[in-house]
Amino acid sequence: MKENLNSIIDRMAEIEQEKAALSAEYDKLQAVLQLDAEQKLTDTKIKSVSHTSPDGNTAVVTIADTVSVSAGELLESIFGKVSESMFTKEIKYTLKAPAKRILSAVWHGEFCEGSVYEIISSLPCDDKAKKVLLKKVKGTDFEKDKKNLMNVAGLSETDASDAAYLINETAAWENLCTFIRINHDGQMNQEILADITTKINAAVNVSRSMKTKIISAESQGGAET
Repeated sequence: MKENLNSIIDRMAEIEQEKAALSAEYDKLQAVLQLDAEQKLTDTKIKSVSHTSPDGNTAVVTIADTVSVSAGELLESIFGKVSESMFTKEIKYTLKAPAKRILSAVWHGEFCEGSVYEIISSLPCDDKAKKVLLKKVKGTDFEKDKKNLMNVAGLSETDASDAAYLINETAAWENLCTFIRINHDGQMNQEILADITTKINAAVNVSRSMKTKIISAESQGGAET
């Protein structure tokens, strides 16, 4: 019995060492995938990139923003009259999806002056297609917007990607302007924007991270890290 326990312990020790070695190797390989993804996703609105090997195994690297509140008492001065629709106030501040989009856009500087309407109106497609796009394209889902621009407006993937990028940033600008004007008697200027930006940078922290999902050819799911 004692010899059996010894062999079990020794084998478990070997497994732990193998697990540590495999984990270290996995981390190194994952770093290569994420570096490649970083290069492909930089300065785009694309949130994920995938690669499938000849053996049918697939790696999907996804980038995501985590918006956390660091000075919740400033949120009411940021969102003012629309605070109720932007966050819930309990023991902690829980941001809703529209607020996360606005705060993330301001934090990263991912917005530009203009309007979604102006961009769609300038597209090389007929008025019927533009009316459909105005209903479907909202600037909140890059991949979905790109797909609609390709299918409805007949744009190439490159042109649709460029248009969706601009729509995303102008939608962020429009949302930002909306709540600023609500809280400043219809006014919107650089001084107010600078003040809001300063408050946002003090009130929240936005961290951008990557997740890697490996989908083996023999399974439907995958391991995400």
